[in-house]
Amino acid sequence: PLVPRGPAGSFDKDGVFPPSQFVTYKDEHWIYYGGASERHYSIGRDMKIGLAKLRLDGFVCLEAKDTPGVVVTKPFRLEGNRMEVNVDARAGRIQVEILDENGAAIPGFSGKDAADYRAVDSLRLKPVWKDNKDLSALTGKVVQIRFRLRNAKLYAFQIQ
Repeated sequence: PLVPRGPAGSFDKDGVFPPSQFVTYKDEHWIYYGGASERHYSIGRDMKIGLAKLRLDGFVCLEAKDTPGVVVTKPFRLEGNRMEVNVDARAGRIQVEILDENGAAIPGFSGKDAADYRAVDSLRLKPVWKDNKDLSALTGKVVQIRFRLRNAKLYAFQIQ
């Protein structure tokens, strides 16, 4: 469930009633919901309003645990020069490589050139490479992105 019922003794232990809309505030989705301490048919049940928070773009992720994982995008024409990655690797690591349209590493953007980010949790991680601080050298070219993950969750990325 998006908002699970609470533990024994909590105001929402037996019922969670979701809203029709979320509020996005300060890079989080705020989910106000109704909670009930007893089942729907119970007499004297206590009902209150609760607040659950979810990271921006936090509905779905690709997750690698102890076994490393790799995600490769489909080829696309790069129309920006800056990348932002929404990732939770507090207990792990992420590395971002840029590949050509055939899947070969592009010199200067390969794994040996890519920064290895460890213990990061960021909505807007801006990956860099040894000699490249952004993607301006590749703007207009067809590329793929390879994300290497270990104990990490990849939520989203964007090119601006």
